[in-house]
Amino acid sequence: MNVVVKIIHTPALTFAFLRLWMGSMVMLGVLAVTHRRLSWSIVRRAAPSGVLFGANICFFFSALKLTSVADVLIVAALQPALTLLVAGPLFGERVTGHEVAWTIVSLGGVVMVILGSSGTPEWSLRGDLLAVGALIAWTVYWLLSKHVRQAVPALEYMTAVTVTAALVVTPVALLSGQRFIVRSQDWWWLLLFVAGAQGGHSLLAWSHAQVEVSISALLILAEPVISAVAALVFLGEPLPAISIAGGVIAVLAVGVVIQRAVRHDKEAVPPEVAPA
Repeated sequence: MNVVVKIIHTPALTFAFLRLWMGSMVMLGVLAVTHRRLSWSIVRRAAPSGVLFGANICFFFSALKLTSVADVLIVAALQPALTLLVAGPLFGERVTGHEVAWTIVSLGGVVMVILGSSGTPEWSLRGDLLAVGALIAWTVYWLLSKHVRQAVPALEYMTAVTVTAALVVTPVALLSGQRFIVRSQDWWWLLLFVAGAQGGHSLLAWSHAQVEVSISALLILAEPVISAVAALVFLGEPLPAISIAGGVIAVLAVGVVIQRAVRHDKEAVPPEVAPA
């Protein structure tokens, strides 16, 4: 789905504006059909997440427009490792020196990806920095969602988050000077993206209250691989050998971090309460 942002000719912030308002209408419609409503308490709890969600989308879309898809998604793949480093004090998940070491290895892999792509026409330092901004915003959003979702239902939460994000992004898009023009053929791509992205984020919000943060973080590791291949096929973005090697190192290192954290969690369960 991420290659859609590059395929269409709509500027990044205009795309973010349209994606969020269309997503908001979808979520509000689902809320109405299911006879559920938003309370002020839910909106207040979800608002900080909405601000972060909007910031992430602005950074992420802008990065995709400026630099290679592989760069953006490999940087984003660091999110599980970054999550685990700060998850300990928030969710009681133990973080050891091994996790920190493997996280450093994953950072080395990202550096290899960036070095490999820096010689290609698609590379942009500004785009890579925006990808880092998206990573930070998304990680904080992820952790905050994990906390808030313990008390707020997924549908109401994601509706409030999307509407808040749309409100936050609106003045940014209007003041950016970017064109609010969408070609007729791009509307189909936009509709496809909104359907996939909004559905995916809603399922992710649901999983926060059902799945451990370590497990849910693992699910995103396939995204950079799929997106990089899609960018190669549909956009012709090259994948230098050093970038491929760095991507493999980064993804595998993050996978090791998550698997070690999961194993530690299982070992921490007292025998008398361990599942049979």
